[in-house]
Amino acid sequence: MDKGLIWIELKDGFAEPGCAICNILAQGTRRYFSFFLHESVTSPDERLRLIESAGWCARHTLLFLAIESREWPDHMSYGIIAESLLEAERNSLSKARDMLTREAKKTDSRGWSKARRRVVEQVRARLGCPVCEMEDERKTSYLGFFLDALFDSQLGPEMEELHRNSHGLCHRHLVGCLARCGKPEQALRLLALEMPKIEALIVELEDYVRKHEHRYRKEKFGAELDAWARTARKLAGHQALGEQLEKLVEQTRQQETR
Repeated sequence: MDKGLIWIELKDGFAEPGCAICNILAQGTRRYFSFFLHESVTSPDERLRLIESAGWCARHTLLFLAIESREWPDHMSYGIIAESLLEAERNSLSKARDMLTREAKKTDSRGWSKARRRVVEQVRARLGCPVCEMEDERKTSYLGFFLDALFDSQLGPEMEELHRNSHGLCHRHLVGCLARCGKPEQALRLLALEMPKIEALIVELEDYVRKHEHRYRKEKFGAELDAWARTARKLAGHQALGEQLEKLVEQTRQQETR
């Protein structure tokens, strides 16, 4: 099995805090939005795709706006996109209104459920968030490569070492890996890598909680100060948490300085 580019990306992902797969996907999404800002804002094909999905999901809209604010704080790029999205929304709602006007004249209460479905289908987005779909496709590739490398006779020990020295995988991506394991021995090997990380986090969280008890209030915090944040990443992944979680960690550090 050859290493290739995905190996390099996984190696970099494991070197960062949090889930390696989350790190890789987040980096790819940031690159996508940066390219979009410079090359695709006025692209008719990109615009039509966004209209079909009624824009990006909430998480990716917020990320786009955050990236845009660092390059063009006036948010003109999103303004251009949003204008097209709202015009499409207005047209869709106008058609739905006309449909409702016609149905109201001929539909009794018993026929309303069928009419309502037609109205909802008229307004509903045709496609899902394009960036979510891109991330799902990339996730499948990275999870597959990670497992292939982990269970490879030559690359396995090196991949296992990368995992052991990292924070491991978030819950969602661990489940995704377990679902792809072809043998029980493979699943057991993966759990053997992940379980010690869970146990270590539990110990740190217990210590964090203990130091908030009145009789231990004078003890200084150590590495466990941000154990709650690392647990949030471990359970929820951290693509959706991002910079907001880092701000909360810094706020906690300031409040809990002893």
